Amino acid sequence: MEVEGGTGNKFFVFLFELLGTAMLLIAINWASTSGAVAEAVGLTVMMCAQIMGPISGGHFNPAVFIIICQGLGAMLGCAVSIMAFAFKKNDKKEIPIGGDDYWVAQLCPVNGCNDDGDNGLRVFAVETVMTFMFVTFVLVITKHNGAQDHPINAMAIGLALYCAVREASGISGGCINPAVGLVQSVFQKMANDFTYPKAKETQVNYTVFYVMGPLLGGFLAGIFQKIIYEFAIKHAEEASN
Repeated sequence: MEVEGGTGNKFFVFLFELLGTAMLLIAINWASTSGAVAEAVGLTVMMCAQIMGPISGGHFNPAVFIIICQGLGAMLGCAVSIMAFAFKKNDKKEIPIGGDDYWVAQLCPVNGCNDDGDNGLRVFAVETVMTFMFVTFVLVITKHNGAQDHPINAMAIGLALYCAVREASGISGGCINPAVGLVQSVFQKMANDFTYPKAKETQVNYTVFYVMGPLLGGFLAGIFQKIIYEFAIKHAEEASN
């Protein structure tokens, strides 16, 4: 609870993290209708960090903080997303990407979800590295060299997430969040299997990589920030004196 007063305000910290993560999942699915997922994700995090940051810190990512509430928030976001889509059974043998009132975002690597996990190691590597970069950026901004004005920090974090998603999306699909990786994978499989029963059943081979990669990246970012970055900052300050 690094926000001042957060330890004594746990209910609202948990509530705001839940709502922020819900908004993130809504952005992922609804933005798929316009093909602007990365932009929507970055801007949503920017806005939610500005609104909810003073209460909870504005993490919305279990690689950073509070896993259980963010997982519940992800499920709530998917549930809300359903309200905008028409889930009518269809005889098509391939799941469309958009169109026919069906735009559920497909979190899959470059070859699609049904490649029997051939890109597993690539997905794991990309998700780990890009989550490491994003979480390291968040930690440095919030703990060391962020601006005094909160809106500037929120904008910087939103742009950093946009960058991470954009860089990863062409290989791994750009998850960068274990809550998204788990909940969206299950949500899209349920929606796909119900709406397109004659299409090949959506595989969930990559779910473990979407969960473990960001978790490892977040863990390594914390270790780097605590052991290496703070040590380097301390020595830089000593050297300048």
